[in-house]
Amino acid sequence: MEINNSVFGGFIVSKNVLAGIPVRYAFREKSAIPQLNGWNVWSDQDDDAYVNDPTNFEVVTATTLFSIVPVMLELFNADYGTDLGWIYKEGVHVGFVDLKTNKETTIEEIVKD
Repeated sequence: MEINNSVFGGFIVSKNVLAGIPVRYAFREKSAIPQLNGWNVWSDQDDDAYVNDPTNFEVVTATTLFSIVPVMLELFNADYGTDLGWIYKEGVHVGFVDLKTNKETTIEEIVKD
């Protein structure tokens, strides 16, 4: 599948995720910068000190992010305000927690058509 990066816009992603550390947290907020889509993706190792240093993040294209975290393609159209924790079992991503309700959720529930 070819991805048109200009349609998706930029994602703000932890350099830890880019280095292969599993995603622990993804949230979408309305961006003041039109080139950004509002998605922020943090790793399992990103503590407060790490996330408070903007040099620890990069803006990446959809092609880059979807090659590392393919499930983000399915989540892309989630509403602004989406706030997700990622669930792992034995090192394998198996689902999500809606951090607003603190309940497990599915992609279908996250992306309401």
